[in-house]
Amino acid sequence: MRISRLSTLTLITLFFLIYITRPLKTTTVISAHIGKTYEGVARDSTFPIKAKAVIYPSDPPEPDSVWLDGSVIVKFDDPEHGFTLPPTKFGLVGFNKWKVTTITTSPMLETLPFDQLIPLLDHIQEMLKSTGWIPKDNDQDYSWIKTGTKTERNALQNLLFDKVVVATLLIPRKYGMSLVVKCYARCDERDPNTARYLIDVSVGRDYSNR
Repeated sequence: MRISRLSTLTLITLFFLIYITRPLKTTTVISAHIGKTYEGVARDSTFPIKAKAVIYPSDPPEPDSVWLDGSVIVKFDDPEHGFTLPPTKFGLVGFNKWKVTTITTSPMLETLPFDQLIPLLDHIQEMLKSTGWIPKDNDQDYSWIKTGTKTERNALQNLLFDKVVVATLLIPRKYGMSLVVKCYARCDERDPNTARYLIDVSVGRDYSNR
């Protein structure tokens, strides 16, 4: 009976991951990484970059940012340290001097209850680990967000009622990332059954000199 319950839980988690990472029929893709040119992003993306770009009125004018809308997959297309996030309805790509400087997104289409947040968070963290991202240091305020045991998940859930939890990750001397988990809705009730959560991912240059 115990094996059967574990197998059922594994199947539920698998189906959930397939569901949240599936591309929808109307989903577009933005392919970018820090330092990539505006023209390169426009060329490699199915999201309409040029139609959605906010143009800064300099002389000559240049792109300032692109706000994502609809269902969009953010593909961080660095050839060695790249990753592809689940579809999002929110994102921002910032530019300076015609090159990408920042990428910010919430890799989900809606806020999630805690028991659905954890498989998504685990999926993202394992994907980042597999492509070489490492914590800024081993301090709990910078390291991977721990979810491996029931005790760690309960501790995380309780902590999120009081504060945002952040993992600060690096590709040393190249990229820096903040992986953020936060309680977003009905947090004041402090009820695990009604609270809803978000994950944010923000990528820029690594300025840690590590």
